[in-house]
Order: sequence, then structure tokens, then C-alpha cells
Amino acid sequence: MKKDFKIAKQEMKEKCAPYQTYQIYIGIPIYGVAVYVLSFLNVTLGNTGILILIITILGNKGASKLTLLSKRKYVAPILMYITNVLVILFVIPIIIEISNGGTGDIVLGLANLIALPVQIVAFIFFFITANDIKKAYPDMKQVSTEARQEYLSLKREAKID
Repeated sequence: MKKDFKIAKQEMKEKCAPYQTYQIYIGIPIYGVAVYVLSFLNVTLGNTGILILIITILGNKGASKLTLLSKRKYVAPILMYITNVLVILFVIPIIIEISNGGTGDIVLGLANLIALPVQIVAFIFFFITANDIKKAYPDMKQVSTEARQEYLSLKREAKID
């Protein structure tokens, strides 16, 4: 029974992977746009960059397991990694400017002028890859739901016994 349970759990993970990756690849740009809109309304959310980076890593890990997708699935995460590296590189001049009595606004503005277009292109590629996932796995939601229900029924049976 335990082997059946482990096999069902592994099958569920494999069958749910396309739909989970699709949700991540759709969610990242939507969340990013929401953060930008909220920033125009003077609402600041702490650690959003780190959260987007972690979700991007998870999405990239999930997308790498999807064999029916082209190599284009790696473009959006790579662009997000480049954006994060650029931002980190601009932190040093901001700290130097602030320590010399400045406000850091000039360097911060320059960082936004460089990083924002790269991030927008990354968001576009997230949507393109999500569309590719949808085309490659047209019944992913149904397969995911069925696999999850099968796993949960085995789990209930194991608790009853």
C-alpha cells in the first residue's frame, strides 16, 4: 500500500507539473505589473523583488522538466536573472553616492531606465512561454485535477486502513 501511495504521489507531481508551471509563468508578470501599478499609487510592498526571483527560480525548475517546450522557455527566467544582477550592481554606486552626501536618486533612476525595459521584455516572454505551455499541454488542467483526485483518494484509503 505504501508503494502505491508513493507511486501515486510521484505520478501526481509529474502530471501536475505543466499546469503548475503554466500558473507560475502567468502569475509572475501579473504580479509584477500589479506591483508597478501599486508603486504609482504610493503603496510599497517589501521584498517583492526577492519574491519574484524565488518564484522565477521555481518556474524555471518546473519548465526545465517539460520536454514538449522549445528552448524559448529559458528566455524569461534568464532575463529576470539579468535584471536582478543589474540591480545588485547598481546598489554599490547608490551606497557610495549616499555616503558622499547625495540622495542616490540619479543612480536609482539610471538603474530603473536599464532594468525596467529588460523586465518588461521578460514579462512578455513569460506570457509567450505560458501560451506555448497551453498549446503543448492542452488538457493540463483536467489531467492535473484527475491526478490530484486519484492521489487524495489513495491518501484517504490509507488513513482509513
